[in-house]
Amino acid sequence: MESGNSMERLEGGVGKFVAEAGIEINDYVPLFDISAYPKEQQEIIAECNKRIDEANSKYRIAKIREDMFAKGLKSGMFYCTFDRDENLLSFEFNDETRQMLGYSGLEDLPNEFDSWVKTLIPEERDGIVKLFWESVKCHRNLPEITHATYRMQKKDGNIIWVTGAGRFIRRPDDGSLEIYMGCYLDVTAQQELEEHVKIIEAIGKVFNFSLFIDAKDMTYRMISTNEYVESVEKAPDAIAFMKKIVDETVAESFRDRLNEWLDKDSILAAVEEHGSSTMEFYSASANRWYNGIFMVGDRNEDGSLSHLVYGCMDITDSKLQNLAQQKMISDYETAIYVDSLSKVRNRKFLDEKLIFEPCKAVVMCDIDLFKAVNDTAGHRGGDEAIAKVARVLEELVRKEDMVIRYGGDEFMLVFFHINKKSLEKKLAQLKAAVKEVTVDGYPEVRISMSFGGAYGTELVNNLIATADKALYESKKTRDTYTIISI
Repeated sequence: MESGNSMERLEGGVGKFVAEAGIEINDYVPLFDISAYPKEQQEIIAECNKRIDEANSKYRIAKIREDMFAKGLKSGMFYCTFDRDENLLSFEFNDETRQMLGYSGLEDLPNEFDSWVKTLIPEERDGIVKLFWESVKCHRNLPEITHATYRMQKKDGNIIWVTGAGRFIRRPDDGSLEIYMGCYLDVTAQQELEEHVKIIEAIGKVFNFSLFIDAKDMTYRMISTNEYVESVEKAPDAIAFMKKIVDETVAESFRDRLNEWLDKDSILAAVEEHGSSTMEFYSASANRWYNGIFMVGDRNEDGSLSHLVYGCMDITDSKLQNLAQQKMISDYETAIYVDSLSKVRNRKFLDEKLIFEPCKAVVMCDIDLFKAVNDTAGHRGGDEAIAKVARVLEELVRKEDMVIRYGGDEFMLVFFHINKKSLEKKLAQLKAAVKEVTVDGYPEVRISMSFGGAYGTELVNNLIATADKALYESKKTRDTYTIISI
């Protein structure tokens, strides 16, 4: 097997794999050359070699343990022994390894290769075991010391990052693998810090102004900044600093809302419940739109918030694009869904947008004796009456409710959130207001309306027939309202 290919395969495996040269241990006792002795003595010479071999192994293990501990790698150790055909003979953990992984003794975590395997993360297990056997297989082409960083699972289920420094101990005579031993160092804190730094660096690239904030006292450090922030005097805590930025750079119409948003307790509660808290605003200094967001920076071991990240993202381009799209939609809807005479929603809007929406009440209403208005003031006078009545209805009905010109002098009112008592009060108000409408040049023309309401939580479509029935009842006396509850 070629060395380059071996290393390429190992480095492409699970975790991080690197290698380095180890110390040389040359002061071992050499073995006897059996062929130099008569046949009758060779058996006893072979036995001597076996004992020398065992003594050399113990010596090398002792020396390498001493070297590893001298380097400060004392968290945990493992030992594997192999026969001359490089088959695994034994596997052993030391007590420090068991303690690191939360096990109490041999019965809890036996000295078996499978014990090591079960401490690996299930989804990474096959890859790391393969890495182990690949390194054993090509050990002659590797330096004596290798390092692999990967995750292990403790007895209680918690995950830790470890870096394992392994050493190959080869037999001096034939170079076969005799012992593979190494140590574990818990590097969870370091690994999390490295990942956290990467996140912080990424945040700095996403936001043109960002802070890393201590959730306890709101002290902070700047991750990224811009010229407008730099022009503001610094403050000891993030909230005070950001309120200064608001007062000096943000458009006046946004300041009250932003200052109300910048409340420590409210921010922490929102981040805990939703993961973030956001607010959109316009910067008068930069002449740009921004979206400010607070989110989780990191947490303490007990799960409580340790740090927040605040980021300010320029959303001007997307905002302008969205506003342009909204205007296009608004222009389109004005063209097809707004009645040209009354300027309220038309029947097409009802049929395409509203008919199957849930609501609390539908009211049908029309102008009393409208033919007489047309006969007296002409069709222009009739159109004027319809437009003025529509304006009264639109002004007195809440913005969340709907006024629709159903056809001719007939209108529909749709109420989405209203109780029956409020509905009665609203219809009485509308009836009175309509009676104030006049037609220019025709003071003798008096306007009144009749109203018929269907009250009950239903789809708009399902209330129309009942509202028509109620209007029919009102038309018997005119200038009144009738409500039928469903």
